[in-house]
Amino acid sequence: MHSIIELPRPSLLVSVRSSKEAADAVAGGVDILDVKEPSAGSLGAAAAAVCCEVATVVGNQLPWTMACGELADGADKLHTHLAMTWTCLEAASDAGQLAPLPVAVKVGLAGCAGTIWRHDLEAVAASLPAGVRQVLVIYADAANCGAPAPDEVLDAARDLAAAGVLVDTYDKQAAGLLGLRRVAELQDWQQRASAAGCAFAVAGKLKIEEFPALQPVNADIIAVRSAVCSQERTGPVEPMRVRQARQALVRSPVSVSSFSIDRFVPEKRSR
Repeated sequence: MHSIIELPRPSLLVSVRSSKEAADAVAGGVDILDVKEPSAGSLGAAAAAVCCEVATVVGNQLPWTMACGELADGADKLHTHLAMTWTCLEAASDAGQLAPLPVAVKVGLAGCAGTIWRHDLEAVAASLPAGVRQVLVIYADAANCGAPAPDEVLDAARDLAAAGVLVDTYDKQAAGLLGLRRVAELQDWQQRASAAGCAFAVAGKLKIEEFPALQPVNADIIAVRSAVCSQERTGPVEPMRVRQARQALVRSPVSVSSFSIDRFVPEKRSR
């Protein structure tokens, strides 16, 4: 069953590592949930069972996405993780639980500059279930982590009809997004992503007090983790901090429009 979800622009995405964090983020008013394991890197993949648990918490309340690690760690590893996740979600559905598929998956491109990464992402796209699409990732610190240049990723997002483009940082111990890139650069990338029909998301150690500086970018999604955790990105998500982040976006003058996401929700099966 397909449904169109209208979301405010910008929407707040919070990355969670457990069903408890997912429930806390929902209680705080998050718009989109993302599942990742922060101890495993910028886009560290959470276990398939964790992704499934989060999906059952989310149900049909809001869309969710999942981080799948770095492509350089091996295409076979990536495809195995995806297959295990789909199996877990199907088993939950067979057991009578509402376990929707993610609307999108994200794969990091650190170490992929000069490789056939576009071919590998085409293979990922071809393997995804109906309703699940890819978000391509620009690393703001691409030169330091061996990732493809932003122009290359934007061209690939257009050619592969990606659901979106995410700008993030690979090294979470270094500077955040606004310490690495100028707002004018982000504006240009947003315009190119929008022209290609892609949603545009920004992340990378963003702080709530930095939200006003991001207004000119006109991003569809502001993605955070450390800003809503009690102990940086490895600490637990706190509902109060999520609420503060959401309120900061609501006060933003650019929060007057919306964008849509196509979501596929499998019908709940009875035993």
